[in-house]
Amino acid sequence: MFKTVLIAAFLILMTLIWVNRERVYLRDPIASVYRDGVEQSGIQVFQNYSNDVLIEKDSDPAPYRILIQGWNQAPGTPAVLTCMKWMACLADNDQAATYPLDWNADAPKALRKSRYDPHVSMTNRETSFTAADGTRLRIVLR
Repeated sequence: MFKTVLIAAFLILMTLIWVNRERVYLRDPIASVYRDGVEQSGIQVFQNYSNDVLIEKDSDPAPYRILIQGWNQAPGTPAVLTCMKWMACLADNDQAATYPLDWNADAPKALRKSRYDPHVSMTNRETSFTAADGTRLRIVLR
């Protein structure tokens, strides 16, 4: 009986993940993040079915989350993201809402328009972009 319930729960979970495969980001524990050519530690990399990439640093002094999606290739901070620490994250939509990296909510609406160009390059093995501070980030997926 317990085995049947366990198998049924597993099948339901797999079905939910398949239906929401564009929204579910699973952690890639062997991915690497490089900032200006130097490997970074303490950053988790998550990836969804479409090879969209989410990087997360949850330690001090400056925690952050950056989401790069293939449909718009604009790195940004996710507006809504629910995560199970170090395992998986669920976005609000297939095309998740994000705030641009250089977005300033306190700026007047006319000045919120960005001149920032991230120079995003995405493949199924590597994603790279220029951060708002000018540093080059490269995420290597393995």
